[in-house]
Amino acid sequence: MLNDFERKVLRIIVNYASQQRRIPRMDELENKTGRNRAHIRESLLELERQGYIAWDTQSSIEHIQILQAWEQEQSPVRRVQPAGSAVKYFTDY
Repeated sequence: MLNDFERKVLRIIVNYASQQRRIPRMDELENKTGRNRAHIRESLLELERQGYIAWDTQSSIEHIQILQAWEQEQSPVRRVQPAGSAVKYFTDY
């Protein structure tokens, strides 16, 4: 499961790549996240470890490949049935 900052970095990379047709540079990531290079690099390494990105040449972030654009679901989503007579009306009558 990604923490908030890792999720933010992933969303920035995915959105930037879809709009600008390239991966953002490190200075652009620093500007958009407000964090330093070391913290961004740690997050990118964690994204790679969890399989969201592929980063073969770690000397430059322009070589990042996006493998998954969205966070993986950890548990199935439960559907809550609405309470009240409306559901009963449509199922019983």
